[in-house]
Amino acid sequence: MLKLRALEPEDLEQLYAIENNLDDWDFACMSAPFSKYALRDYISNQHCDLSVDQQVRLVVCDDENPQQVIGLADIFNYDGRHRRAEVGMVIEKSLRGNGYATKAVALLIDYALRICLLDQLYAFISEENIASCKVFDKNGFKRASILKNWFKNTNSSSNAIIFQLFLKKI
Repeated sequence: MLKLRALEPEDLEQLYAIENNLDDWDFACMSAPFSKYALRDYISNQHCDLSVDQQVRLVVCDDENPQQVIGLADIFNYDGRHRRAEVGMVIEKSLRGNGYATKAVALLIDYALRICLLDQLYAFISEENIASCKVFDKNGFKRASILKNWFKNTNSSSNAIIFQLFLKKI
């Protein structure tokens, strides 16, 4: 069984490896690698409070082995006035394809609803990232729109699908 927990100083090496995995940058908004110093500083100074930090980064781990990092789950681009935030998820490359992302997004939804008291979540996912699209589809997100040529790669570009989930009836 999976759970979400706060980042710990012991997570630095795995956080560094996940954040700096160039293979995942095609689907993210990264343009430079993170230094260990910057990540150590982030871990030390985060408040784990969405209203203070404007983001929350959580570790996806096994409930029986919380030190094993399976992936990272993010709530970011928080907008307190409109009670919404963007979400992101990355699973350790060697552990992909085991259903962890689907379960982790479900946990993230529950966290956003019960702890953060958000009304809606959204995500920008490359239409080429079929596995991620399936994860968000399975978790009840709706495809709200398509942004043409949103993600630029070395030799091409891909469209972004905006996924949206209303957590409460409006």
